Amino acid sequence: MSLRLFEYQGHWLSKHPTSDNLYITWYTPGSRRISRTSSGTDDLEQAKVRLIQHANRINRPLNRDHDDILLLDVLNEYVEIVLKGKASQPKARGILAHYLEFFEIANITWVSEWTWDIQQRYIAWRRECIRLQGFEGKNETLRRELGVLRAALNTYWKRGYMSTQKPIEGLPGSPARERFLTQEEFQQLLAECRRPHLRLFVLLAVHTMQRPGAIFDLRVEQVDLDRGRIDFLPPGETQSNKRKPIVPISNTLRPFLERALQDSVSGFIVEQDGRPLRGVRHSFRRACERAGLGTDVTPYTLRHTGATLAAAAGVPLRQIAGMLGHSDTTMTERYAKHAPEYLQDVVKAVDRVFSTQTSLPRPSRERTSLTAQINARSLLTRLVPVQHLYLVASNDS
Repeated sequence: MSLRLFEYQGHWLSKHPTSDNLYITWYTPGSRRISRTSSGTDDLEQAKVRLIQHANRINRPLNRDHDDILLLDVLNEYVEIVLKGKASQPKARGILAHYLEFFEIANITWVSEWTWDIQQRYIAWRRECIRLQGFEGKNETLRRELGVLRAALNTYWKRGYMSTQKPIEGLPGSPARERFLTQEEFQQLLAECRRPHLRLFVLLAVHTMQRPGAIFDLRVEQVDLDRGRIDFLPPGETQSNKRKPIVPISNTLRPFLERALQDSVSGFIVEQDGRPLRGVRHSFRRACERAGLGTDVTPYTLRHTGATLAAAAGVPLRQIAGMLGHSDTTMTERYAKHAPEYLQDVVKAVDRVFSTQTSLPRPSRERTSLTAQINARSLLTRLVPVQHLYLVASNDS
């Protein structure tokens, strides 16, 4: 029998002979079968904290009323457990900090206290906070913050811990993004991507048309060079409204993925100095400044660039929607899941526009300029009206 290093509510810490980590161990309810899970640490004090958190989740009563549930518990569990290891977790932690500050100001404790009036107070308070920092306080920022709380409460309810859903105020969204890069602008940007990780991100974003978060979460096991495809849905994760499709690998992108698979230390495709990245906002902005592009160009612009120029090349919008992973294209997703070759027309079109003769960067940590040469015929003269494309892309966020 293993040594019980610490006990709490029928759970105890134990050692496993094949691991340095401490294990959280307990008897499965209704039987004498032992279950265990790693605490993820060999530090006894940290393991104690994680055991207590785990025991509280296991022993939590189901279907409680709103006035019996701590709002902070709901948010903390969503940010620290549901989002654990995801690219969105750091940003969600920042949003959680805003909620904590407001809870203290407004004296909010229970889910039942998050009324419509309190939501309006939070919106007004956060908008003023953002303006004091020198920003506009746009609806899109507040929509993201309210979205974290909405997702946390819905997850809690779906797991059976809350008897009924809790409605969260919605705000009107911003107009659809219509900014995209021309071929010449893309050439200028790529030439100013001086670090390999930024250059790889830019190429991935244009050639796969995926959201930045999906690219940062991409692991080596999701890239299948033999079959020529990338599965952007991580193993064990279920599809959400922001769907992550299976897409073919373009000829231009393949050598860069081969290098990334060979050099990966962290297990992620996009990494810097052996560590996975959670964003490229600052380096991307500096590259845009050097390239002479406007301040309205963001990493998300690359997704729209790939989609818009594929449409200009005559690719059917339904196939582009399948590449973007939109949920209103059920048949496209069905084809993409079982035979991503259905999307080859999209990839070939993007390849024609953005194909490069640039050699792979040397495996060096030095900041060397990477010059991109873009060979593509001008397709912008046949560019379809942008608003037509955004009828397909209207559910992006």
